[in-house]
Amino acid sequence: RVRRLSIREYANVVSDLLGTAARASVLSSLQPENLLDGFDNQDTTLYVSASFQEGIANLAEKLATQADPASIATCTTAAGSPACLQTFIRSFTTKAYGRPLTDPEFTRINTVAAMGGDYAASVRLVVELVLQSPHLLYVSELGAVEAAPAPQQAVPLTSYEVASQLSFLLTGTRPDDKLLISAQTNGLTRPEDIRVEAERLLQTQRAPAELARFINGWLDMAPIADAPKDPDVFPALTPAIVTAMQQEFDQFVLTQLKGGDGTLAAFMSEQSTKIPAALAPIYGADLKGTTLDANHRRGVLSLPGLLTYHSADQHSSPVERGLFVRRQLLCQAVASPPPEALARIDANPINPLDTKTTTRQKFAAHENDPACSPCHMLFDPIGYGFEQMDGIGRFRTTENGMPVDSRGQLSLSDVDGPFEGPAALSTKLATSKMFESCMVNRFFQFAQSRVTNAADSCVIQDWDAKFTAGGGHIKDLVFAYVAHRTFTNRKDDR
Repeated sequence: RVRRLSIREYANVVSDLLGTAARASVLSSLQPENLLDGFDNQDTTLYVSASFQEGIANLAEKLATQADPASIATCTTAAGSPACLQTFIRSFTTKAYGRPLTDPEFTRINTVAAMGGDYAASVRLVVELVLQSPHLLYVSELGAVEAAPAPQQAVPLTSYEVASQLSFLLTGTRPDDKLLISAQTNGLTRPEDIRVEAERLLQTQRAPAELARFINGWLDMAPIADAPKDPDVFPALTPAIVTAMQQEFDQFVLTQLKGGDGTLAAFMSEQSTKIPAALAPIYGADLKGTTLDANHRRGVLSLPGLLTYHSADQHSSPVERGLFVRRQLLCQAVASPPPEALARIDANPINPLDTKTTTRQKFAAHENDPACSPCHMLFDPIGYGFEQMDGIGRFRTTENGMPVDSRGQLSLSDVDGPFEGPAALSTKLATSKMFESCMVNRFFQFAQSRVTNAADSCVIQDWDAKFTAGGGHIKDLVFAYVAHRTFTNRKDDR
């Protein structure tokens, strides 16, 4: 296949070519893709519409006009030279495409460049052409084009394609110079060689941010500021507190990753250690000096940012929180409401502004309605276990003057049973093989940039076994993937 870059990936490549200001221009000019299962790199969402094509063309022209030829295409003579231009063409395109140009490609680009009236104009024409080239916009997974494979035959990727697979996975952009040299010298042919490069890239500054993208997708987290909240219901949720929630969540994820060394267990058991001062009113009595009450605050599920994002605009929403656990953490599909249930929602709305009952009491109506209970009993009991945390992550024992019942029940898992509060649920899930396997499944989807299917089960089981054997470190998932045959081969299924 060929996969189109996401807007974020495209912005990263452009930034490497032209600088950080160009990256900001990309992100402000192009509409980001809709997330699929929390991820922005899924191949089915990365199509090219007429508006996208026009947007890329306009952006390429704009960025080319703004480019400074003296800095991106330096030459020993002030007026430039044909030799300098040719050197620039080869170096610029290699960085943009993740591979050297073929001779016909070079001839074409050089011909276009010659249309410029002077050296600067020629450089800008190259920039404009390359920024909208399909060789930049797509990641190639086609293998060598010289020999057509037999149907159903495994096709080995080229060394440059392998390099791009690895680089986009761990740095979100095209290969750096060292990785390109490895590709050029056939240094990416053996799994152990690829692992060496993976270990090197895991130590770069970009790797933690890329792995954090996986964590955010796995947890179905988008910017916390995007979560709609009613200011009349939650006046305490100021912009400063939302910023602090995001800062704490991001810092917690990066701390656990530690360059890829973090474990799944740590995500579920560790506490936040760098708490912004602005969150003191949210944590309340749970914050004891610089530490947190471990009975209420343990693991990523108890972070105010996550609890705020996974709740409704006017209440804590046990439905949303229960669905989050069922779908994202256990990888269990939950069907959309049937027509008869949707009709009941319109006829018997739950009033979130009812000040005489608790949220749980309001939503308990699902249990007694035959049109609602079959589905809601799959996730409402899980969501009830979060009720000790309100819609912006504040611990509570009462709501509307009535005691809060935060007893939850986990079912259809390998760790079924009661729990009370997100900290207790985290402890329970940390021992679940289903939970671990689900996370591996999500990593497969993130790494392969596509939704998993039944044919992937053997590969996922293999990764899962290596993940467990390695101690549950996130980096072990990376190593399991890059060492697997599916990293360097694609099947021609035409």
